[in-house]
Amino acid sequence: MTTANLLVELFVEELPPKALQKLGDAFANVLREQLAAQDLLTAASQLTAYASPRRLAAHITAVVGKAPDRRVTQKLMPVSVGIDASRLPSPALVKKMKAFGIEPTALERLALELDKLPIQQLKNTLENSTEQSLLRVLEGKGEMLYYQSSVKGISLKDGLQKALDEAIAKLPIPKVMTYQLKDGWSSVHFVRPAHGLVALHGSSVVPVTALGLTAGNSTQGHRFEA
Repeated sequence: MTTANLLVELFVEELPPKALQKLGDAFANVLREQLAAQDLLTAASQLTAYASPRRLAAHITAVVGKAPDRRVTQKLMPVSVGIDASRLPSPALVKKMKAFGIEPTALERLALELDKLPIQQLKNTLENSTEQSLLRVLEGKGEMLYYQSSVKGISLKDGLQKALDEAIAKLPIPKVMTYQLKDGWSSVHFVRPAHGLVALHGSSVVPVTALGLTAGNSTQGHRFEA
């Protein structure tokens, strides 16, 4: 699994000095939490938060470009409710499985395959197979149906977009201001006008957007030294 360091920086006008530390910590911590929740970080990932009067930034090491695929097991209902006397899916199970995108014909095949499986504990059913399956699991004195499927891992672009949106939405902003973008029509609500966004995974730009900005790979130094 290939990893690279991730840098996200939001370049803004002068931030409130008293709120600077809280804003920087909140921005970086929510980014890390959201990326970790989407399996885009590794055990070696380390976060460094940055905050200055004109920027909020987060640097995270060992970030993957795509989360690994994973097997997901979801509890459905008792076998007596989901499978009728003819060993076919009940209307309740059909309705439930349609929410997962499984049509009745495919569900009938999965239901009939239940007879091939011995009653077993859930911890023993996490297979490496990518096939969808219904699982019959002994729980106490009854049997429960579980649905197991493979979920594709999210890309860093999509995962970071979600994480960035959350990080901005959850900033502890003491007072929000409204300003217009350069198009003259769109309005943005934020603590201060934002003028630049950097998102780099290694040397590659992650094309996320925020506050009317599209991420790039260039930033600005101190205005007296730029």
